[in-house]
Amino acid sequence: MQLIGYSPPQVDLGAIPGFRAAYSWTSASVQQTGRRVVALATLIDRAGSALDDVAELRRSAEIIAGSLSELGASAAGIDRNAREIADEISGLSTAARGIDTHAEKLAGSIDELVAILPTLRRLTEIVDPLDNTVLRLGRFVDRLPGNRRAKVAPQTRD
Repeated sequence: MQLIGYSPPQVDLGAIPGFRAAYSWTSASVQQTGRRVVALATLIDRAGSALDDVAELRRSAEIIAGSLSELGASAAGIDRNAREIADEISGLSTAARGIDTHAEKLAGSIDELVAILPTLRRLTEIVDPLDNTVLRLGRFVDRLPGNRRAKVAPQTRD
């Protein structure tokens, strides 16, 4: 700051013995201290960032621990369901064996029916032509004097 009408005295630093060395040493010390202060501030800033990272890691670890707990419960449920499914499969296997047994019996019955089919077919071939004959015979009996067919009352089912 400059005052009006005042000027600082001009001092020749070279005229004072040892002053230049003291000034150089002090200047170097101040610069080194400044660098150390800047380094310390940087270190403190990095330490703060590291603490923030540690806090974030802690939150992440808590979330992971909670997820692992849920996974453990889910795995227990899956294990229970697997046992139930195994029991159901066992029951289905037993039922399948029963179905196989009944299928074998049914196959035997079907074979017997297949063996009877030609006989039934032949019987049908014999009876079909007699159908008209039976109708004619019934009409003939109706025409005979005094020999009418007895009327059958319809049966009711219980």
